[in-house]
Amino acid sequence: MTAAYPGIKRVEFVKSVYALKDLPQDELPEIAFAGRSNVGKSSLLNAIMGRKKLVKVSSRPGFTQSLNFFLVNDSAYFVDLPGYGYAKAPRRVVKSWQALVEGYLSSRRNLRGVVCIFDIRRNLDDLDLNLVKWLLYTKIRPWVVLNKADKLSTNKIHTKVRQIGILLPHEVSEPWVVSARTGKGVKEMVQSLILPQIERQ
Repeated sequence: MTAAYPGIKRVEFVKSVYALKDLPQDELPEIAFAGRSNVGKSSLLNAIMGRKKLVKVSSRPGFTQSLNFFLVNDSAYFVDLPGYGYAKAPRRVVKSWQALVEGYLSSRRNLRGVVCIFDIRRNLDDLDLNLVKWLLYTKIRPWVVLNKADKLSTNKIHTKVRQIGILLPHEVSEPWVVSARTGKGVKEMVQSLILPQIERQ
C-alpha cells in the first residue's frame, strides 16, 4: 500500500500476540503505541500508516487483549497495545492486559520506546501518569502525544500543553500535539519522532 507520509513506504499487519512466547523472533526495532480506550489510538495509527481501517477499532472498548504487530518498511514493527482504563472491563481482562503488556515492555530489548497517546481535552489522571513513570522507571523512553487537537482552539491548545507539561516528569520531552482526524501535526511527528527510530538499526 502507499503510506501517508514519505519515509513510510510499506506497512502490513503481521500478527496478534496473546502470549509472550508468540512474540516475533526476528529482533527488528519496535515502537509501541499505548493509550486509554477511546483516546483515538487506532485512528492515529491508521493516519500514520496511511490506511483508514488497517488498525481495527473494537466495538467493545477495553476488551482487546492482544499485542498487534505491523511491519513497517520490512525493517521495523509498530506494536498496538491494548487500550487501558475502560471502567467496565472485567477484572480478569485488566489482569490479562497488565500481565501481557508489562511482560512485553519489561523484556523486549529491541523496543525503541512507547508513544503514549492522550486526549488533549482531558486532564491526565493517575493511570496516565503512572504509565509514563513506570516506563521511565524501567528505562523505556516514553513519547507523549496529545491527540484530538481539532477539538480545541489554538489558545486552549497552548493552555492544555502547559498544564499537562507541568504534570509530566522532567525527563519527558515536550508533548506532540496532533489530530488523527484532520492530520494536524501528524506529518511532523512521523518525520521527527517515528522515522528516526525505525531507520536506526
